[in-house]
Amino acid sequence: MTEVRHTTKKTRDGISYTVSLAFTLACWTLTLFLLWGLALNAGEGVPLLSMWHLVLLFLFSLLGAIFRDSWVFDRERGQVRSFYGFGPFGKREVTPFSEVSHLSLDHFVRGSTDKDAKPTKRKFRAMMVFSLHLTDGSSRVIEITAEKSSAGRTEAAVQAIAAVSGLPLSVDRPRDMDIHVGLRDLD
Repeated sequence: MTEVRHTTKKTRDGISYTVSLAFTLACWTLTLFLLWGLALNAGEGVPLLSMWHLVLLFLFSLLGAIFRDSWVFDRERGQVRSFYGFGPFGKREVTPFSEVSHLSLDHFVRGSTDKDAKPTKRKFRAMMVFSLHLTDGSSRVIEITAEKSSAGRTEAAVQAIAAVSGLPLSVDRPRDMDIHVGLRDLD
């Protein structure tokens, strides 16, 4: 399963947390390659219906290329701006810092309601949620990711965002440092 990676970038006004440039460029490369293949085959008279799988892959890679998920923590304006969507179409939100209670990073085990559940290799996976909690009690989920595939990047991003923006940070527990990696885990 492919996971959309986010990356932090410090700007002169604050810090942003957006879809990584590597993911976007990989999707654009695949999109252009598939478009070239479709055009080449269509030019030779191959009907598009016989290449339905390539058309489907082209559409999925195009969606990945124009996908946007960005969070800008603007210290100068004192606001958090978010955008989630495809190209220019999506949901925009602006939240003033005064309405933000805190940032949080919470860990849980997917597939279990037990707070003390231990992750296993197959069914129960260690996950974490990076979210923005507001003063009215509501929250906005910024990212949900597997703890193992994050490899500390999400924790580092959360700490950098809190440090640059000046927003309070709540972490339910520190990162597990005793992750057991065997030969089967290496891809």
